[in-house]
Amino acid sequence: MEEIRFNLFKSAHKGLRALLADTLLQLQQTDFLIEAQAEAAIERIKLVLLLMHRHIKWEDDVVFPKLGAEAQSMIGYFTSQHYHTDALTLDLDILICGFEEAKANTEKEAVANNLLTAFVEFMAYKLNHMNTEEQLINPLLWCSYSDRELQALQLLHLDQSTSKSEHVFLQWMLIHNTNRELAGWLNSMKQKSTSTHFNLVYALAQEVLAPERLESINLNVYANDN
Repeated sequence: MEEIRFNLFKSAHKGLRALLADTLLQLQQTDFLIEAQAEAAIERIKLVLLLMHRHIKWEDDVVFPKLGAEAQSMIGYFTSQHYHTDALTLDLDILICGFEEAKANTEKEAVANNLLTAFVEFMAYKLNHMNTEEQLINPLLWCSYSDRELQALQLLHLDQSTSKSEHVFLQWMLIHNTNRELAGWLNSMKQKSTSTHFNLVYALAQEVLAPERLESINLNVYANDN
């Protein structure tokens, strides 16, 4: 039977996929001529772009250097995709500025239509990009690193979660991963991170997860404490 190795990207990508999908649904339901709805939609897009940028920075600064010199072509391939993400992000930023500066309702509606189209393009590109990363980069990492070492790299991503926006990202990750995966995170934090960081993430889990999920997670996290 094939061994199931630790997928370094899976938990973050699950949260990001859910955020992208939910944002698309929000945009499709937004009447951009109603100020409150438009402001909420634009703030959500800005959050998506910020979290994607921070995730890309973690990949560029932490993950790619672990691939080694023999993987330079692979690094170059994904770096070029990150540059394309930057270009798509800029397109969205320009449209957001255009909407915020628009005066007439007809102008706002036209820009809003373009904003939805641009976000769909951004989302489609990022979904494919994340799948490709998992398919191509994970096997390279598995050749050189143990699951424990990869879990430590994942914690470097979580350890950056001190800002309000990163707390929101953690919420999406907590909600959209399995109970077993969440218990694995928390056990890793107990072993490798400060108790303060563990307590912060665990407290957030208590806020956003249903009681039955927390019960299942607690059985796995605290099973060895008794």
